[in-house]
Amino acid sequence: MASEPERRLMYPTTERTARPYRLWDANAKAALRFRYYSDPKRAHLGALIECRWSKVGVTIEVYDAGNGRLLGQYTRRVDSIKFQEA
Repeated sequence: MASEPERRLMYPTTERTARPYRLWDANAKAALRFRYYSDPKRAHLGALIECRWSKVGVTIEVYDAGNGRLLGQYTRRVDSIKFQEA
């Protein structure tokens, strides 16, 4: 398991932004374009929507770009979406 400083370096961070909550595709290891949110609740809802329309096995992560903290992961399964809280 990665230590806390190594885990923060995994996601891109920004100093100040109006929309710090972002979505990350864990399989492609890239941020989702135009999926920036000002509220964590809306970011989680956006992750659910993205997961619903993605292929089976895709993992969408919600993270805070202000400090690089992971908020949760949504993984698409055959008949459900699995949530893992960070």
